[in-house]
Amino acid sequence: MAEQVIVTLPDQRKLEVAQGTTLYQVAQQIGSSFAKKVAVANVDGTLYGLNEYIGEDCQVEFLTYEDEKGLEAIRYTLGYLAGEVLEKHGAKVAGFGVNKEQFFVDFKPEENLKAADLEKVSKDIQKAVSANHPIEIRELSKLDALDQFSENAFMQHHIEQASEPVKVAVHGDYAAVIDQPLVHNLSKVKNFSLQAVSATNWLRDVNNEALQRVSGFAFADAKALEDHQAFIDKYEQVNHRRLGKELDIFSFSEFAPGMPFYAHNGQVIRLELQNMLRQLQFEADYEEVYTPFIMDETLWKNSGHWDHYQDNMYFTEVDEQTYALKPMNCPGHMLIYKNHLHSYRDLPIRMAEFGQVHRHELSGSLNGLFRVRTFNQDDAHIFVRRDQIESEILDVLGLIHKVYSVFGFDYSIELSTRPDDFMGEIELWDFAEQSLENVLNQHGFEYTVNEKDGAFYGPKIDIHIKDALGRSHQCGTVQLDFQMPEKFDLTFVNKDGEKERPVVIHRAIYGSSDRFIGILLEHFGGNLPLWLAPVQLEVIPVNADLHLDAVKDLKRQLKAEGFRVDLDLSDEKMGYKIRQAHLRKVPYTLVVGDNEVENGTVAVRKRGASEETSVDVKDFIEQLKAERDVLNSVE
Repeated sequence: MAEQVIVTLPDQRKLEVAQGTTLYQVAQQIGSSFAKKVAVANVDGTLYGLNEYIGEDCQVEFLTYEDEKGLEAIRYTLGYLAGEVLEKHGAKVAGFGVNKEQFFVDFKPEENLKAADLEKVSKDIQKAVSANHPIEIRELSKLDALDQFSENAFMQHHIEQASEPVKVAVHGDYAAVIDQPLVHNLSKVKNFSLQAVSATNWLRDVNNEALQRVSGFAFADAKALEDHQAFIDKYEQVNHRRLGKELDIFSFSEFAPGMPFYAHNGQVIRLELQNMLRQLQFEADYEEVYTPFIMDETLWKNSGHWDHYQDNMYFTEVDEQTYALKPMNCPGHMLIYKNHLHSYRDLPIRMAEFGQVHRHELSGSLNGLFRVRTFNQDDAHIFVRRDQIESEILDVLGLIHKVYSVFGFDYSIELSTRPDDFMGEIELWDFAEQSLENVLNQHGFEYTVNEKDGAFYGPKIDIHIKDALGRSHQCGTVQLDFQMPEKFDLTFVNKDGEKERPVVIHRAIYGSSDRFIGILLEHFGGNLPLWLAPVQLEVIPVNADLHLDAVKDLKRQLKAEGFRVDLDLSDEKMGYKIRQAHLRKVPYTLVVGDNEVENGTVAVRKRGASEETSVDVKDFIEQLKAERDVLNSVE
């Protein structure tokens, strides 16, 4: 007779079951209807599929298909099944996984798969789902697993990376190494859609073997899948990579992978974002600085970045000395602070820079402006006394609120605590975390805690903005740092005439200005607000010969007030010119004919409007100035 084990449930109920009982059988003991809703189980803190066995006393929490981990299991299972189908077509499966709502499988094809082939692959997956044959989970030693997959070097790599025992999922003649739970009931994975076949590389490294990737989306029910497909269709219309090309904002080149080239339109946006923040920083007594792109490797070793960022840094040799392109701006600001003696009366010192940084990202992870290898940070470092920490953080949060209000962004706050690879003394970390909590709690901020996600040098407050598509983007951050002042031996003279360490507050609002531009393009669908639009007004004469002087004079008046204006003097018809201005997403199109010249007015068509209105030129310019001056409308 099998030995009995005790299963403890979240409500502290205890079930006595035979050793070797599956988790699905345990769920059935709770209730047959309950078992049908369950996707995976958390056993003593580790996730398992329901077709896995219990071998000893344990605590078990069951998760449904609607839970995040249940949905992840659905998607992981579909990646596994897609691999099975592709292997039957001669491919060699390299791996599969989940990325948010998406599942994927990477493979080495016998012949390259085309987009037209996805329908056949999808049908074959559906057949496997409908047949609903159980997937068996086997636990093997590394030696046995390596032997079983002797013909697949990709799987052998996963085996080498796995811990003992290695889990292998077997479905008929197909087998693959797994590192996440699979769904017990395949009928629960029927709500999926294959989206794309694309090129990739083994382990997402361009230097490795070329592979293909099939990806798709999956949800627990058909309605959720339908809603997501509608979202994807909408997103394709506002994809920042598409808009960047159509509106001539940015591009990429094979000569500098992952490094954006900004056309004039893009540079206008970059400068407007900088100038708006520059004005707010000036009002808040920030000092703007500039630091070199390349600095000696010993600086990065001293700062601690070497240990944490070395794999993502670019290096070069100069006069037999190794230099690095900066991945962050902080060490440069520490050096500027260190150039002078400081009194306690000098603090806080608020140092800001629009600094260009470089970080090596794997080619497979590059994604438009959202993931690049060089980007501009709106970086600031504030040097404070300990008694100034909380008031200064509150001021920083107020500045962040003002900036996000300009764009109409709602946002949420997250407190990220000490990571496993933290630097420094635990006592200082506790003090730093408590300081951040005090600010958030005492001033009524709602926030969540993200355990172990702080920077290596200190805890942080992360700000997540929500865009028009309902997505969340982490942009702003406020980080408290006791380590950098220690590393760089920074001091100030306190009231008693003794040297004391300042504390550094790291602050970013856009985060990456490049990524923020991508977010804005998608948030506004390319229809940027007046102050940010590269071309703010398009002026069109009814007759290019008769009204040329009038439109040139109008342009002169508008430019004198700082507006960016284009004239369309082409021979195209009026309707075509207006449509072109609309496609370029120009906020205002102005038409000038005989009536306008005679009356000192202009026919104004606002972006998205179907009708024109006649407005006095001087009154219109005043309206434009009020609309452009966005900082006057936020608190």
